[in-house]
Amino acid sequence: MVLSALAYSRGMLVKPMWDSKAINFQTTNTELKIPDTNDPKLIWDMRGIMRNRPDPFPLPFNPEQTYLDSGLKWGEEIIDLIMADRGRVIIPLRNLRGFDELDEALTYTEDAIIGIDWSNTVESISKDFSIDIVELLRLLRQRNQKELMIYCLTGDYPYIPAGASSNLQIKVATLSEPHHPPSWAKEVFSFE
Repeated sequence: MVLSALAYSRGMLVKPMWDSKAINFQTTNTELKIPDTNDPKLIWDMRGIMRNRPDPFPLPFNPEQTYLDSGLKWGEEIIDLIMADRGRVIIPLRNLRGFDELDEALTYTEDAIIGIDWSNTVESISKDFSIDIVELLRLLRQRNQKELMIYCLTGDYPYIPAGASSNLQIKVATLSEPHHPPSWAKEVFSFE
């Protein structure tokens, strides 16, 4: 089953896109409306946190069924998302400056999900994270991070051997039509 994923900017629904160098989005004229279902959903604020001001208020209060990626720019901004209490917080590795900043972000929460951007490699501004995905999973597991969201930017899934995915809860979010999900994926989200 493919679950709902929505991306928005300034209250309007957008379509996230990967242009082989960066994540951008295509704007629409559609106002963001969150489906009123109990199914898990992924919501991505493409604008992200600016000046310590997230915009979580259009989001429903449903922490157990909502995964929220607010485009963190700095590890310390995790506290803003936790305080907003609108969903399970995703800490995307895309903009963090390395494991030191990730470790700082993780001091604020025990219930975060690590977000990994994947094209044909791990995409991140940090060399700490731009390594083989199996090695990255090992390093995250050493930090007791067992729940992950892999953003498949091109529609392709990374190869993750069964041994590397054991004891992990890996979810997938795809920017394009989802292919047959890999065996290691616990849930698959697709952006509308």
